[in-house]
Amino acid sequence: MSEDFEDSAEFTYEICNTKIRPIAEALINKYRELAHIDVDKILFIVNHRSAGSKRRVTLAKTMRMPPKWTELLYQLGACSYFYIMEFYAKTTATMDESQMVALVYHELRRIGQEGEILSPDINEWYPMFVGLGRKWFYPDNTCPNLLDDSVDWKKLMGSYYEDIQSEGDNPM
Repeated sequence: MSEDFEDSAEFTYEICNTKIRPIAEALINKYRELAHIDVDKILFIVNHRSAGSKRRVTLAKTMRMPPKWTELLYQLGACSYFYIMEFYAKTTATMDESQMVALVYHELRRIGQEGEILSPDINEWYPMFVGLGRKWFYPDNTCPNLLDDSVDWKKLMGSYYEDIQSEGDNPM
């Protein structure tokens, strides 16, 4: 077999449900603001070739699953996925476990209460910077592991913490 054929046979995308899904489940169980998310409806993938946006560092992207692909995957025996959480290997390869947990947390927060994907903006990243530091995802840095029992998001955020009310919660 030629080297060219072997290189072209390499997959661009890899399903990484077995690695990322347990992290997402644990985050959803720990953080009340994520309780509306059904982890079974998310397909977790790694993109090995692209680095995301050319204008800025892109670590991951969460999007709605195109209905055509939901139907095709279902016909192949897969669950009905409604979301794709895509991680870019070129920009996440040097992240440690705590950084990956923080990234999964951030991406889960992109799924709104009504199932919509929230538009990215500075407000989306602000809690991450306040709670974890501006350089939380840099290769030579680390951050607290949001799944550790000793980590309290409210304490990390300090005076910037905003309590997220679930439907049915009484603010009084």
